[in-house]
Amino acid sequence: MAQAPTLKKLYGPIQGDIDRVETLLRDELRSDNPFLASLVAHSQKFGGKRMRSAMLLYSARLCGGVSDAHVALAGVVELLHSATLVHDDVLDESHLRRQVDTRNERWGNETSILFGDYLFAKAFILCSRLNNHEANRILGRTAQDMCEGELSQIATKFDLSIDESRYLRIIELKTGRLFSTACRLGSLGWEADRKQIDALTAYGLNFGIAFQIVDDVLDLAGEEAEVGKSLGTDLSKGKLTLPVIRLLRSLPDARRRDLQDLIASPDGLPEKRDTVLGLVRERGILDGCLDRAREYLSAAQESLEAFGDTPESASLRELAGFALQRRA
Repeated sequence: MAQAPTLKKLYGPIQGDIDRVETLLRDELRSDNPFLASLVAHSQKFGGKRMRSAMLLYSARLCGGVSDAHVALAGVVELLHSATLVHDDVLDESHLRRQVDTRNERWGNETSILFGDYLFAKAFILCSRLNNHEANRILGRTAQDMCEGELSQIATKFDLSIDESRYLRIIELKTGRLFSTACRLGSLGWEADRKQIDALTAYGLNFGIAFQIVDDVLDLAGEEAEVGKSLGTDLSKGKLTLPVIRLLRSLPDARRRDLQDLIASPDGLPEKRDTVLGLVRERGILDGCLDRAREYLSAAQESLEAFGDTPESASLRELAGFALQRRA
C-alpha cells in the first residue's frame, strides 16, 4: 500500500466542519464548576485524531452534505469515544495517554469513573436535542455493544484457550461498532439507499476491526515515547490479543506451557513483554497480524465502490492507508 498522507491533508476538505465539531464540544463541556472545569481542561490536552468525526462527516458528504445535525452527531460520537477512553485507562491502570498523565493517575479512579459517566450523559443529552429517534436508537445500541465487548474481554482475562474468532468478535463490539456507527450516522437525513447505508456500515466496521488489530500490535511492539500512552497493559491484565493468540498456537507444547505460565504470573511485565515480543518477531507473527489488518482495510475500501469514484470516497480509502501505517 502506498505511503499514507497525513491526517491534516486527509481532513483538508472537511476541516471547516471538524472545526465546528471542536467548537461544539468546547461549548457542551463548558462548566461553572471549578473541579469539573479542571477535568475538562485536562481532557482537552489529549486532543485526538477525530477519525470517527471525520468518517461521519465524509459519509454525510457522500450521501448529500453535512448538516448541523451531522456536526452534532459527530460531537456525540466523540463524547462517547472520550468516555470509553477514560474508563479504559482505569481498567488498564494506565498512567499515560498522548504523552499526558491520565485522569486516574492525577485524580484517582473514583473521579475518573464518574467523569467518564459524565461524558456519556453529555453525549446522550446532546443527541436527544436532535429529536431523532433513529439516531438515539443507533447510539444506544452502540453503547450497549461496546460495553458487551469490554465485558467479554474481561471475562476472557488470562483465558489462554481463547481463539482468533472470539478475539475478533470482542474487538468488533468494543471498537468496530463505534466506527461503524459514525459512518451510519452520516447517512441520516438523506435518502440514501440500503446499498449505500450497508456500504458505509461495512466500511466503518472493517476499518474499526483493523484499527484495533494495529492498536494491539502497537501495545506489544510500539515505543511508548512514540505511541504516547502506557504500553504492555494488555499483557499485564491478561488480555490476549491477536499476536499472543497466534504465538501460543504456533509453539510446540513445552514452550507453549512455559509461555502460558509466564503470561499467567501476577508480575514481571517487562519480562513478559520482552519475551513475547522476541518470540513474535522471531516467528514473523507481527507481520502476519498486520496482514490480517490489511485484509480488513481492503474490505473496507472495497465497500466504497457503492459510491463510485468521488473525492469523498477517495479520502476514506486513503484514511484506511493511514490506519495501517500509524505509529500512535
